[in-house]
Amino acid sequence: MTTINRISILIAAYRNAYLLKRCLDSLLAAFQDEMPEVVVVDDLPGDEETKTVVEGFAKFGIKFHVMEKNCGFAGANNAGLPLCTKEFVVLVNTDIVFHDEPFTAMIAFMDAHPKAGICQGTVIIRNGGDVDGKLNGCGAFLTRFGVNTSVGWLADSDDTCAKEARKCFAAYGAMFMLRREMLDSLGEGLFHAFFHTYYEEVDLCHRSWLAGWEVWYVPTPPVDHAHGASTWKFLPRRVVLQRFYRNIRFSYLTCFGWWRLLTIYPVFELLAAGQAILPLFRLNAMYFRAHMWAWCHIILMVRKVWRTRRHIQRNRKIGEKELMRIISRPYPLKDFLNSVRGSL
Repeated sequence: MTTINRISILIAAYRNAYLLKRCLDSLLAAFQDEMPEVVVVDDLPGDEETKTVVEGFAKFGIKFHVMEKNCGFAGANNAGLPLCTKEFVVLVNTDIVFHDEPFTAMIAFMDAHPKAGICQGTVIIRNGGDVDGKLNGCGAFLTRFGVNTSVGWLADSDDTCAKEARKCFAAYGAMFMLRREMLDSLGEGLFHAFFHTYYEEVDLCHRSWLAGWEVWYVPTPPVDHAHGASTWKFLPRRVVLQRFYRNIRFSYLTCFGWWRLLTIYPVFELLAAGQAILPLFRLNAMYFRAHMWAWCHIILMVRKVWRTRRHIQRNRKIGEKELMRIISRPYPLKDFLNSVRGSL
């Protein structure tokens, strides 16, 4: 069976019809005027521009679903997943541009590695800024400080790290492939719907590992990513930080085994305290308020945290020690200092 018949492309769109059209045009060109199964979810009810873009590809049978209200990246992808019918589902941001299609290489790798549940291809930043043309990261790893570090982040596009396949803690969510069998095995859906936006793909990768699947970075023909183009202009930075800090805490409290919960998680909170308090001396209260908002929400969600944790831990297939040996990496001192200063 050919690549085009084995994949479903799932795209969540929100007030970015221009980016969506550019993405679909490039996908069509990459497949030489053919189109795989594509599902577009409009996360803004009444967005006529997005509807018009999808109608322009009507002859290719694109499936179109309109949300009743804005539910963010997590909710939109959850709604679109039941419409995807193929063996592999590829989550694609609207700000991705394809050249030579990367999916054949990704499927070949997944076929050769039947325990690979998630894989990320090669992504290059193309946003017209200072980091234009740099790598968007080639797989993330968990550190002993409870924060992630990415291999190849902002490295040159021809760096050797982009040419080697590697197991990693998490794949980058702008364009990554999911095995349908893996999704069915999780039992709790694609993303936690309340995550809305940010850290949802990392949490999914963590849950995938715990369920006995692997996450990989795979070298592919590169795709371009206008990093931040589909989110930053719509969400204030304080809202992004609030959700990110809440979501990462929820993920750790539900996914970490007891030993890591007692060792890594307190270190993360100590780091977070530094990130929240130190900027106050510069009269910047944004990080402090974001962390406090996140903590208040976690306290209010304590029952949901416990129920989710019980489900995940009861069904885990890999021990904590073995998992940490695979997914953890040292944390460079400069990255630690930057995080404390509030730069991450």
